[in-house]
Amino acid sequence: MRLVTLVSVAAAVVVVGAAAHTVRAAQPVHEVSVIAKKFSFEPAEIQVVAGESVRLVVRSADSVHGFAIPALKIDLQVPRGGDPAVAEFIAPPAGRYEVACSEFCGRGHGQMTAALVSTGPAQTSR
Repeated sequence: MRLVTLVSVAAAVVVVGAAAHTVRAAQPVHEVSVIAKKFSFEPAEIQVVAGESVRLVVRSADSVHGFAIPALKIDLQVPRGGDPAVAEFIAPPAGRYEVACSEFCGRGHGQMTAALVSTGPAQTSR
């Protein structure tokens, strides 16, 4: 009897684990391409929805740049030549998060800023 109970419990764990994995895999990743160039980011405002999976793919159009969102502890070095730097994270609670170049890139470096804007999930009527 004890063996049957252990087998049943193990089977239930496998089924629940597989279902949880399927749910996570079904959620799409919001991928945003960002171009860093002297002395701006395009787009200057990145829109995300709180709680969604986000992938930022940052490329440089000219020299080495940084891409930092200090409040989210994200700091990428973006190489010259177009190779991507990638950050993956869960979008934070609703709010505005400042983005700045974290690698000195010339006279306009201090003005090289953008924003990540996270909005709450859309309210649905039931």
